[in-house]
Amino acid sequence: MSTHQTATHPGPRPKMSQSVADGLVEQIESLIRSEQLAPGYRIGTKQDLCERYGVAPATLGEAMRVLRARGVIEVRPGPGGGLFVAEQSPLIKLAHAVLALRQDGATVNDVVEVLDALDEAVMRDALLHRSATDVRELKELLAELTEVWDDPVAGLHCNWRLHRRIAAISPNEVLRTFYMHLVEYIEAESVGSSTNFDVMGFHADTDERLQTHKDLVASIESRDEAAMMRALVAHRTLGR
Repeated sequence: MSTHQTATHPGPRPKMSQSVADGLVEQIESLIRSEQLAPGYRIGTKQDLCERYGVAPATLGEAMRVLRARGVIEVRPGPGGGLFVAEQSPLIKLAHAVLALRQDGATVNDVVEVLDALDEAVMRDALLHRSATDVRELKELLAELTEVWDDPVAGLHCNWRLHRRIAAISPNEVLRTFYMHLVEYIEAESVGSSTNFDVMGFHADTDERLQTHKDLVASIESRDEAAMMRALVAHRTLGR
């Protein structure tokens, strides 16, 4: 494709478990991957995209903020402006490689296995580098998780927000980026589909599993490495 063309494929509608903006982000990212759009490719104007995907300008604006933060697009003003495919850093390319796993046939269990292997590094960074603000926000998320634990959808989303917040503490950008995108992949694939999330020993809403998450947060607060390792063993055994 030449860089002056405009992509016109509308793509599928977002899943019911997603917000409209989240679905739009996924569609634009999928379009760039599937069409192998090169940096500098003009995706379209804001008006083009609102009409093409049937969304309001505010929804497009929300999706654009996410896409720009991920380094997927750049926005150019003036005549001939609009949304363009951005030149991507190696980290962004890594993130997109993770997002493309679905097309390559990777199962959720494959991704969970890798995430389990990264948990110790993520948790150790959280122990070493957490701030008082980090601890406070983790406790707030844990309280929310306790409230929605028995809700299969809200509980799942809150669970993964907690894991992402733990990973956000790490100063290692590669570890943080890779881990968070693996979490996004698992979350997107497992919502509403028990067949895609079949982990040995997994029980979605047991009291023991909730306690494991409480123990993970407590070990971060106390910086107790032995308690962290015990919680991680239980976390792997019980599943997420």
